[in-house]
Amino acid sequence: MTVFCPPVQLAGIGHDFPGEPVRNDHFTSRPELGVDEEWILRHTGVAARHWPPEGERHVDMAERAARRALAEAELDPGDVDVILGTSATARPRVNPTSPGNNYMDVALPVQRRLGAPKAMCLDVTGVACSGFLHASAVARGLIATGHRTVLIVCAENPRPILNFSYRNSVLFGGGAAAGVWRANPGADDGLHAVTLHSDATHYDAFDIDEHDTMVMKGKVVGEFAPGVLADATRRVLRQADADLDDVDWIIPHQGNINLIHDVQDALGIRDDKRVLLNIERRGNTSSVSVPSCLSEYVHDGTITPGDRILSMAIGRGFSWGAMLFSYGRPRPWEQ
Repeated sequence: MTVFCPPVQLAGIGHDFPGEPVRNDHFTSRPELGVDEEWILRHTGVAARHWPPEGERHVDMAERAARRALAEAELDPGDVDVILGTSATARPRVNPTSPGNNYMDVALPVQRRLGAPKAMCLDVTGVACSGFLHASAVARGLIATGHRTVLIVCAENPRPILNFSYRNSVLFGGGAAAGVWRANPGADDGLHAVTLHSDATHYDAFDIDEHDTMVMKGKVVGEFAPGVLADATRRVLRQADADLDDVDWIIPHQGNINLIHDVQDALGIRDDKRVLLNIERRGNTSSVSVPSCLSEYVHDGTITPGDRILSMAIGRGFSWGAMLFSYGRPRPWEQ
């Protein structure tokens, strides 16, 4: 059976990082961690990150990012047919996404905040840091069924589930990002290729302990992730009948600086000026990582409409993938 996939366009993108930056001295002043500035930068590449102020929830950041994305797409909330939410850090009761409710979903509370009455809502869960890639594939499928406008909202607030007796707590930041995929009839397709994969062999590489804090086996991630991300990147380029020369910008998952460097080395792009990063000032923001980096460079003018972006990310499970897409109206491929 042949499934028709209509052309789509990433029409808008937005991000939100609340409050003042939390710099590394927040951790270096904790003698039990035994870290200094040099250790943090060498092992993570993070100089600062943002955590939502006390009392602020995922939905607060998500609403601001969503409104920014919709404004860029020149749309109102009433134009949205579907809202897809994703988060790696929301937890029932311990870290709920909205005030006055102990649930952990993102899409429904965002719908209420925005006032998007006709939007169907669902969350893409269990894939953590690769949430934007997975949600974009879901968006394409929903557009193929007749929906016209899909809003993806990624939101993270790691602080309530971080164990500050572990060094990996230095890595994670909070924030939100949103993207608007729209049907683009009669035009070129802006989602050129996407490949998604899972392997549950190391399902326990991420967990939640008895204190409801996050547990991560960093060594397992470091050994597994670079190879599969490089492989997914090659697959998605083959799928699009493209190569690295056809790509304007590369946005890797901002997991940590060493993971990024390992992926760059595997692809032969270690010193490539097209690789865009925000990990130094934002930290690892899980599902927010890829779309927030995209949004920051769109809104500062680095990425312009028609540019082609190659991205790859890996989340718990493991679940990973790569995506080749255009920002804004796609430009024709050179023959």
